[in-house]
Amino acid sequence: MNVEEVIEKLEKSLGDALLNYEIREYEMGIRRKRKLYEVWAEIDRSAFRKAVETIFSLDYPHLHLISGEDNGGDSIKMIYSFGVFYSNPWGEVSITLKFDLPKDSLILPTITDLMPGAETNEREIREMLGIEFEGLKNKRHLFLPDDWPEGKYPWRRDEYGVEDMIKHTHKSVREIRKKGEGNA
Repeated sequence: MNVEEVIEKLEKSLGDALLNYEIREYEMGIRRKRKLYEVWAEIDRSAFRKAVETIFSLDYPHLHLISGEDNGGDSIKMIYSFGVFYSNPWGEVSITLKFDLPKDSLILPTITDLMPGAETNEREIREMLGIEFEGLKNKRHLFLPDDWPEGKYPWRRDEYGVEDMIKHTHKSVREIRKKGEGNA
């Protein structure tokens, strides 16, 4: 399957929910030049799960990343990047899905039922941006301390007071270390 067929599958599956796309082509190698392809697709958020399932119908994907970007407006731009056909040398196609998630409805379905390895990424996005993943079983903090205040998200531009929370966390760590030294 080539990159054009990947686009055809996405178009057929998503219809008007595939808002736009771009195919990027890169040439690699010195003696034997090979081409690598990336698909950058902007989708309607309502088609997110269907888009991921379509990617899974092509090939079991490699998850490159899940990320989110808060540009300071009313939404967070979600970015999911997958690689398909990675077992075929020089045949991998990267597919990046982008969509806006309104800040007043920061809920997405988990993809851990399709790809258990996505749990780490979803937990990170949950604690740093405040996005809830329906169906995510493990919601413990991954990077932030357990006593991090609920409703405070360090990657959000509309977040205030994070510096004070970080100072509080560092102070707590110093206190724990002092108590540990006294017990030695």
